[in-house]
Amino acid sequence: MDNKLYNRFTLSKVKELFLKDDIVSIGDDFILARQTNDVDYKLLKYPSRIDGFVAAYCRKGHFKCTINLKEHVIHDGMLVVNIPNNIIQLEPIGSDNELVEMTILAVSPKYMNTLRSDLDKFFINALSMLKSPIMEMGPEEVDIAAKYFQLIDNVIKAESEYRNDSVSYLLTSFFYLIGGMLMERLRIEEESGEPQMSSRQKYMFESFIELVEQYHDKERSVKFYAEKMYISPKYLSQIIKGVSGYSAPDVINKYVILEAEHLLRHTDLTIKEISDQLNFPNTSFFYRYFKTHTGCTPNSYRLK
Repeated sequence: MDNKLYNRFTLSKVKELFLKDDIVSIGDDFILARQTNDVDYKLLKYPSRIDGFVAAYCRKGHFKCTINLKEHVIHDGMLVVNIPNNIIQLEPIGSDNELVEMTILAVSPKYMNTLRSDLDKFFINALSMLKSPIMEMGPEEVDIAAKYFQLIDNVIKAESEYRNDSVSYLLTSFFYLIGGMLMERLRIEEESGEPQMSSRQKYMFESFIELVEQYHDKERSVKFYAEKMYISPKYLSQIIKGVSGYSAPDVINKYVILEAEHLLRHTDLTIKEISDQLNFPNTSFFYRYFKTHTGCTPNSYRLK
């Protein structure tokens, strides 16, 4: 791996590295997989972006999933919806031998653009408004989704003349189904009186994340990022806390630590070189910073 903060995987790489079982696909633009074996997801332990829309349903087991720095525990009956700009990490919980069974549907942005309807009407907007693209599905929802998956599977394997068109219509219908589920959950949240994330808040959060990705190895002050966004540090902190549950300094520190851990584990740079690369005033300061946020020294982390 290179020295970038996160890995980026095309759907082709996702299929090659992570999907080993029952797979049907249309090139690398559409993939449907029922994952039942113990695949090595170690590459996804580090911050990653997947260049595609992915709906992953957990049929059995549980694991930890971090999306845009917000941590979730996924268990059977839960659906995770990933969009291309998300930064995700996966981490097993408990025994390494625990089997996690997933049904995964992945669509490239190019293929998504060919679908027959304006899915933005509520699907993407619903995703943008929800704080978490994760939901627990009821038995009826699971049954309907399973029937869609089976029908798509059958159509692809049939290899009929209009196979691609048939899958396109089915996929459009499936995303409307998911969009409806998301909108229903949004309606329930609104009726419960829980505060909602506005489109402006989401835009500001994403802008902040993009700036932190760009400058975390040079700047660690909230003031710097607030000035870049032409808002006050206090207002920036309020937005970030409201959207993610983390304070702005927490987010910045998470990125710095992720970068430091990556450089310690996957490069031959000395501790001093890493300290310099991350713009710490000296190696001693970097040692204290790293130990404060991880509980161990850079040297001990490197030896793990």
